[in-house]
Amino acid sequence: MGLGFDRTCRIGMALMVEPATVRGGGVMPPLVTCTLLTLAMWDGWRWYFHRVWSAPEEAASLVLTITFLGAIRVVRRPESASPQRDSLAAFTTLLALYAASYMFLPPIGRAAIAISTTLFCLHVIAFGERPPAAFWGLAALAMPVLPSLQFMLGYPMRIVSAALAVGLLQAQGLAVSRQGTFMVWRDEMIQFDAPCSGVNMLWAGLLLTFMGCVALRLDAMKVILAVGSALVLAIVCNVLRASSLFYVEAGLIGQAPAWWHQGIGIAAFTLSAAVTLRFLAVLRYREIPT
Repeated sequence: MGLGFDRTCRIGMALMVEPATVRGGGVMPPLVTCTLLTLAMWDGWRWYFHRVWSAPEEAASLVLTITFLGAIRVVRRPESASPQRDSLAAFTTLLALYAASYMFLPPIGRAAIAISTTLFCLHVIAFGERPPAAFWGLAALAMPVLPSLQFMLGYPMRIVSAALAVGLLQAQGLAVSRQGTFMVWRDEMIQFDAPCSGVNMLWAGLLLTFMGCVALRLDAMKVILAVGSALVLAIVCNVLRASSLFYVEAGLIGQAPAWWHQGIGIAAFTLSAAVTLRFLAVLRYREIPT
């Protein structure tokens, strides 16, 4: 804790010197501020790089987030990209939160603050304004959270998806029952394993949802509705996927090509993505009472 905390405090004091000026009394250049903040939180970044070194695919969400923000910057081309002066207060708050996190957060929590702060700086530099509410959800998903989501949500989502899939198949006249995360058919047991939980679809759906909310600049209430719909869509589309795969796995469709398994999964996510984008488009112009 010592070295990282001391470095954070020293650079934090440098940022808070009245009024963080450079020659001519102007505000410190935003890129310099961003660099100093990143250095102040380097311990968090170091933990992140160590985490993704053995599993580079976990860095995909951060790469996608930065690429997405860059693409939005190119499309929008704001006339002025000078950051608002009140952003310095936000920088200071995030820095103070990071310093305090040494006392009550695990390393992944400090890394989340460090990455969120850097992304916040980049957004302010690119767009000259504070990011919309959905930005913070996007920053959270930029962390390697998928294994944690699998651990916390994998089993409950498997139970829910299996129960709904069995109900759907029974409605089609098939004598299917459920035992835990297994579907029982003619004394055969078809397992709902971890990849079939729908957590991957939920993660991808949330990433798409937050990107759409950021692009459309939806307010906090609309973001909450969009996130709720993403959760429901992940479960519904996973149930449709599992029910369709049942016909393949149970041998009810003879000589099904091997690519059908992946193809059905892609089709389920495509449906989820299409409904998500349509819902966001409708939500954009809908007045939501607060």
